[in-house]
Amino acid sequence: MKVLRGILCGLIAVTFVGIGDTDVQAQEGKWGVGGYAGLNIPMRNLRDRWGNKPKYGGTLSYVASRSITVEIEYHFSDFDNGNPAATPFTWAIDGLEYEHRRSNGDRGRSDMTFHSFLVNGLLFLGEENSTRGFKAKDYRFYLSVGGGFYRYKSINEGLVNPQQAAQPINIDTAVPGGVLETQIDQRFAYGGNLGAGLEAFVTDNMSVDLRARYHFIVGELRPILRFDIERTRPMMNADLNAQIKFYFWR
Repeated sequence: MKVLRGILCGLIAVTFVGIGDTDVQAQEGKWGVGGYAGLNIPMRNLRDRWGNKPKYGGTLSYVASRSITVEIEYHFSDFDNGNPAATPFTWAIDGLEYEHRRSNGDRGRSDMTFHSFLVNGLLFLGEENSTRGFKAKDYRFYLSVGGGFYRYKSINEGLVNPQQAAQPINIDTAVPGGVLETQIDQRFAYGGNLGAGLEAFVTDNMSVDLRARYHFIVGELRPILRFDIERTRPMMNADLNAQIKFYFWR
């Protein structure tokens, strides 16, 4: 909580510093919109549950000064077909391998969705670097820092109990002990992110933004003990994104 408050206060501070900069240039005061696609990469023990998945989002930007852009971001990501549902298990009683498929044919699922709302500050450091941009074929580098809310919902459903003792193995939800109870973890969580990127201008008002970040989310996924999957807290992931931005209004 304290870390997130510090990030948000810092963004507000740099915004007012940028607005009050007397060395203004023509691009200052512009607004921009963008859309991006990328790769969401689970880190640490979150990676025990899912692999890399696509990520999509949009941004609204305000050029506060030549060295600072403030950005409001929304992004969505869907982690599906995760462990343990996607991984067959070996039953100790008969030594055979079984999938998480119920008697009615439905497969088990281990899924999680993210809906995130963030405020980011893009810092274009260095005198020469900060004066670039808003010209065709121009480019500039930046550091990004941000924070906000991450809304997630994780569902583990239809998992066959691997610790059954009686033969034959039971995969029927109507029979107690055959299929584990559905486990749902969902909440609004605070979080922050830190990264770096490159913005290259195709025209004076259109750019391609390439960015890499690391996200720290104060959220929790409960353990799945019968499959030796530990509790996930905090949740961490990285992302690689490519964005198209259009700037307008002065």
